[in-house]
Parts: sequence; C-alpha cells; structure tokens
Amino acid sequence: MQVFDFDNTIYRGESTFDFAVYVILRRKKLITKLPGIVKILWKYKKCKLSVQEFQRELEKYTEDFLENSDFIKECVTAFWQKNLKKLDLEMIKKIKKEDAIVTCSPSFLLDEIKDKLVAKKMITSEIDLETGKIHCLNFGKNKVQNFRKKYPKLKIEMVYTDSYNDQALIDIAKHATLVKKGKCIQIK
Repeated sequence: MQVFDFDNTIYRGESTFDFAVYVILRRKKLITKLPGIVKILWKYKKCKLSVQEFQRELEKYTEDFLENSDFIKECVTAFWQKNLKKLDLEMIKKIKKEDAIVTCSPSFLLDEIKDKLVAKKMITSEIDLETGKIHCLNFGKNKVQNFRKKYPKLKIEMVYTDSYNDQALIDIAKHATLVKKGKCIQIK
C-alpha cells in the first residue's frame, strides 16, 4: 500500500493554515491570532516542535477559532468551494482505493472532500468542534502510532510526503518520495 501526506503533497499549501486565514477574514476579531499561527507553522515546517509542544501551541488558538461550530461547518464548505483547485490532480491519480492518507490536518476539514481523495483509509487529527480540544494530533511519531493502531498488519510500500516531520513514516516504509511543488523525488 501507499501512504500519502496531505498538505504540500496532495494539497498545494497548508490546508489548516489556509483555512485559519479563511476564518480570520470572516471573523475580523481573530486577526490578532495570525502572527502566533504563522510562528507555529514556521516551527512545524522546520521540525522544531515535538508532538506535545505542537499540540500545546495549537490549543492556544483552537478554542477561539472553533467557538461557533455551525459557523465553522459553513466555512469548511465555502473554503473547499474556493480551494478545491489547490488539489494536485497528478498526485491524486497516484492514489488507489486501498491506499491511505495520513495527515496532521483535522478530520472536520477533510471530511468535506473525502470522495475526491480516492483512498478509503484516512488518519487525521481529531479536534472537538464544540470545545476546540485536540483529542489526537496526528503529527510526527503519532502518525505511525495511529497508523499501526488502525491498520496493524498493513505494510507501507511507498510514502509520499513534503517534510521530514514524517521521518517516522519514512522509516517504516519500504520506499519514500519527497514531494516539492508537485515534483516527486525518491529519497528511499
């Protein structure tokens, strides 16, 4: 089986960050949160946060962002109407039904487009829309733990990712491909 990261692999950009900006533009009082979110994203991309640190930093913002779950659900639908074009169709062609998408992006964001992603297996971060509490941050080593918990007997032939934040997944895969701006470079 193949495993695909989502952000900067299937989706051109960081979907959760793009979604946060989308929400901020509709709830101006959240604009003060943007610098902190950018700082967290930078640390994340540079592999400078442990899973615990990343979760702690994110939870500082999730409660404010998710204070109205109906509003968020409406934003998710509108966000994908605008941003579906950011899905990399060439990458999606590589995905088979038996493959998996293993991503840090939250389920509430990806559930809206599951049918477009082909893979029937999806492991995401889990955030309570009512409280903003992060129940599962699917990041770093957690990706492997969550994958093993859900699919203990499946072996990964190939992993596609944009980041060495997924080193734990790379380590258990037979082969690995780094995806940079739609270009695939086999690294293992």
